[in-house]
Amino acid sequence: MGNTLIIEIKKGGLGDHLFYSHLPRIAKQTLAFEKVLISNHSYFRSADYKKLIWELNPFVDGFTDEKGICRFTTFFNASQNMLDSMMLDYGLDDGERMHEPEIYYTPNINPALSHLQVYDPNFQSYTGDLKTGKLIEQWLLNNQIHIDYQMRFLGKRQLPISNTPSYSCKDIFEFCDFLASIDRFYCVNTGSTTLAAALHKKATVFYGSGHIEGYRHSKLHNYIGLGTDYTILNYFRKWLGFCYYSLFKSE
Repeated sequence: MGNTLIIEIKKGGLGDHLFYSHLPRIAKQTLAFEKVLISNHSYFRSADYKKLIWELNPFVDGFTDEKGICRFTTFFNASQNMLDSMMLDYGLDDGERMHEPEIYYTPNINPALSHLQVYDPNFQSYTGDLKTGKLIEQWLLNNQIHIDYQMRFLGKRQLPISNTPSYSCKDIFEFCDFLASIDRFYCVNTGSTTLAAALHKKATVFYGSGHIEGYRHSKLHNYIGLGTDYTILNYFRKWLGFCYYSLFKSE
C-alpha cells in the first residue's frame, strides 16, 4: 500500500495494544509514513480496547483487512525501555527515549473520588511467582497504607487482599475516568499498569520473582518486588506446565 504502515498486534490484552500506541504518532511526525492503519487480523480481548487505543487515535487512518507488520520485544537497557525497542524494530526513531504508552481519551474527573486509595488485583499475563495477595497485603500493612477499594474481580486470575470492598466500572472509559480521579493506585504488573502510564497516573506496581524486567517500562511508576510465596509444589506444577507447553509448541 505504498508509504503506509500497517500494524498488526497478535496479543489481545490491554497492555499488549498499549505497547504499540506511540507508533502511529511517531510514524507520522517523523514523516516515515504517510498513512498508518491497524490490521483487522489483530487480536482484541475486548472491543473497548479497539475503541480506546486505536479509534480515538488521531494518527491512525483506519483499519484494513490486509496483514500487517508485527514486531515485539522486551529489550531494555539503562537508556532505552521496551517501547523504545519496539519503535526501533519498526524502523522508526523520533530521537526520544523512555516512551510512555499513549491514548487520546480525555477522562472526566470526579472530585468526590480524589481521596481514594485503590488496588486492582486482576491480571491476565504472568506477573511473577505470586499465588495469593498475602505478600501484597503485608507490604501495605508494613507501610501503613489503607486501601479503600479493590477493583471487582475480572476473569479467573487475581491476587486479592482481604476485608476490602470492591469497586466496579461498567467499561474501559469509566475505568479511565476512575483512575484519573483517585488519589493513589496500586496494582500488579498488568494492563491496568500500562493504562495508568498512558493516563500519566503514577502507580505502585507489585510483581513476583521471575517477572520479566522489560515489562517494568514506565518511569512514572514505583515497582515493588515481593519475592515469592510459591511452595515446592507450586514450582513443580509450573515446571510441568512449562514441559507441556514446550512439547505442544514443538509439534
